[in-house]
Amino acid sequence: MTNDDGKDLTKNALADLKGSGTLIPLDQFNSLSSARQTENNVQGNMAGRDVNEVHIHLPPEKPKSQLSRLYSRLAAEAEGDKTLTAYISQLEIFTRQVENEKVIGLEGKLVAAGRSDDLHMAMAMKEAVFAGIRENLFSPTYQRIAATLMGKIHEAFHTEIKPLIRGSAPRSDIDQAVNLRVIGPIVAELEECPDFDEAPIPLVRGMLYFLTGNCHVSWH
Repeated sequence: MTNDDGKDLTKNALADLKGSGTLIPLDQFNSLSSARQTENNVQGNMAGRDVNEVHIHLPPEKPKSQLSRLYSRLAAEAEGDKTLTAYISQLEIFTRQVENEKVIGLEGKLVAAGRSDDLHMAMAMKEAVFAGIRENLFSPTYQRIAATLMGKIHEAFHTEIKPLIRGSAPRSDIDQAVNLRVIGPIVAELEECPDFDEAPIPLVRGMLYFLTGNCHVSWH
């Protein structure tokens, strides 16, 4: 764009600097109003305008439970040598039948408690648990897992359920308490173990019936 004298008005155009009345060449005004980041050495952001930063704070990783650590160890142990061994002492407590019991065995315990209708499924679950222990006789870690689970079941049953049985609570109340206070919490803990890949409810119930058959748990 030129004036009547042929001069380029684009190069010689003037701009008012912030309304101060001071006129400067337009090309100089543009260079002042543009943010340049060439060869800058700064700490933080180099943006030429406001920066909206989003900081995401992740919660600390939840520590692994004892069962989760044991199942991780079991997965690693499966890659190693399998050496035949005996039951570890913690598990031997529960695999040994309690002496001097008047009613013995799973069938006798359930029939005495009026639970013969549970017998068929209870026997199947108990045998599955026994088979798992027998197949993993070589593994101290598996035995420790079984001992840990049985210890939790035994403690919860005697703390939460036995008082109801002694108090002649209705069977429906006892069954509900077993689900909520014995089976449920242990199943939830197993489901948090990344290396646990079994069906948790049959396992936990099977161990409860295993303890019943060896007279560590009584329903009557």
